[in-house]
Amino acid sequence: MFGRKNSPSAAEVATRSAQVVGRTVAGDKGGKVANKVTGALGLGRIEQCSDPKCSDCN
Repeated sequence: MFGRKNSPSAAEVATRSAQVVGRTVAGDKGGKVANKVTGALGLGRIEQCSDPKCSDCN
């Protein structure tokens, strides 16, 4: 799937889905709330990088 050798875990899918919903509904603030919720549930967080030259984000 899109160059990945392994399929994503259920926790990753849930975290990314929450992030998309949060950002769609409330922009950056919604993404922060989604991170707090998924972090509290033990699913993980999506870290936001502010470096435009970051090789992981591009």
